[in-house]
Amino acid sequence: MISTRTIGHPIGMTRPQSRGFDGLAWVYRWLEYAVFGRSLEVARFALLPWLSGVRRVLILGEGDGRFVAAFARRFPDVEVHCVDGSQRMIAQARRRLPAGARVQFHDCDLQVYAPTGQYDAVVTCFVLDCFSSVTLQAMLSGIVKALRPGGVWAVAEFIDTGWRSRFWLTVMYAWFRMVTRLEADRLPDWQTEFRRMGLKLDRKQSWQRGFIEASCWRKAG
Repeated sequence: MISTRTIGHPIGMTRPQSRGFDGLAWVYRWLEYAVFGRSLEVARFALLPWLSGVRRVLILGEGDGRFVAAFARRFPDVEVHCVDGSQRMIAQARRRLPAGARVQFHDCDLQVYAPTGQYDAVVTCFVLDCFSSVTLQAMLSGIVKALRPGGVWAVAEFIDTGWRSRFWLTVMYAWFRMVTRLEADRLPDWQTEFRRMGLKLDRKQSWQRGFIEASCWRKAG
């Protein structure tokens, strides 16, 4: 069994953005339910069937642990590396894990995280929207190298579908920038970046008139 211990970040490495989520760790789930009901949770869990057969998974920006806990219950033999820059979010995630979960946490900002080894899958749930296009481009280029050829990148994310979605995105970005010092102020064009890196859309599913989407991208093999 792989320990659920938390691996810290290198000395001197700063985490100006992810630390802002510490204060939301205890209430994030209820804030999410209040605004979106179960839609975000449904989108996260919709990724699970698409990850069948993987042996080593990298989850980026897990948050309060609802996805990794569900993943560990469904795939108890899979090795999971879970990265988040909020110690309180990691603490919440660890509490949700089933006994014997093969999960290793990395306490590190995604902007500077350097994965080691190869992964069969990468998972990001409502994380890509936290970064500017410039930051995201630099961050993803390092992560995709750790995804083996033929591997999948599973994404749950917001999608700009028109004026209704832009209204909610404007409200959300204004609030999160105030509360967490979030870098981004708009959705980055992560889909274009995925295609540039050699990832091809394999399947997708959407909710809330397309505003919330789960998608699976496959790396060219």
